[in-house]
Amino acid sequence: MLQDINNFLHTLNSEDGVHNNTILSYKYDINQFRDFLIKKKITFTKIKKIDVLNFLEYLKLKKVMNKTKARKIYALKRFYKFLLSEKLVSSNPLDKIDMPKSEETLSITLSIEQINKILNTVSKNIDNYKNLRSYLIIELLYATGIRVSELISIKLNNIDLNKNTILIDPPEKGKSRSERIVFFVRQTKFVMEKYLEFRKIEFTKTDDTPWLFPSNSSDGYLTRRRVLQILHALANKIKIEKNLMHPHSFRHAFGNHLLTSGADIRVVQKLLGHASITTTQKYTEHRDKLIETIENFHPLSKNNENII
Repeated sequence: MLQDINNFLHTLNSEDGVHNNTILSYKYDINQFRDFLIKKKITFTKIKKIDVLNFLEYLKLKKVMNKTKARKIYALKRFYKFLLSEKLVSSNPLDKIDMPKSEETLSITLSIEQINKILNTVSKNIDNYKNLRSYLIIELLYATGIRVSELISIKLNNIDLNKNTILIDPPEKGKSRSERIVFFVRQTKFVMEKYLEFRKIEFTKTDDTPWLFPSNSSDGYLTRRRVLQILHALANKIKIEKNLMHPHSFRHAFGNHLLTSGADIRVVQKLLGHASITTTQKYTEHRDKLIETIENFHPLSKNNENII
């Protein structure tokens, strides 16, 4: 089955519009189903509808949200469609499986007090590379409002510590986003500088790696799943709900806190990347307004203490 999974992923990789992160998610979801079948001693080419329903029940017991279950089922539907096209199965057992409906949930935003509690708690134990990395991850998510996919793929040469900016490269394929600039406050700059000192020591033998957050993953940088694991581990330590310690929670808080502090919604949309701001003349025209908004309205800009 492993070879068939790899063949399927290779096929996806050759398709236009399929992002690397999507392929990694498919790989994780299909392998999770594979492990489930192995434990049940079920051959993957012989599965029936009841086996998929049992898998969904297994996920329910693990308190997996419907949105995540729907993603897994979609991945399996595509995988078995591929197997059918390769004549490795006689039918697609996922065809008769309905997609789990997304839960109606209220948008929960981290408060400024909760953000401060998280940062203050994590800052008490940043005497080593990994802990300081965790701190910087939270700082950047909240200070800039970047997406987790943008965070993990930050390149060192895209960081300008003189201007307190980071150039965010567009994804290689998939979503049609342009490159943009994000801004951070002085406090984040202090954390970044300290982290880079630790990073230099940690990666002396591989100092040619271009990534801000290097790892042994296939892409060479931290995966989204690893970032989520880091945040959930901190949630247990800080005694805060895991659903609040999600990368998007900090992005949502970034936008929400700027707006409640009085920032212009159109400027906030640009800072979040909902409107394209590039390094061309269009970017130059807006740059001062964007920087002014961060400096005047972001809660971290009001923190004059150097915590590092």
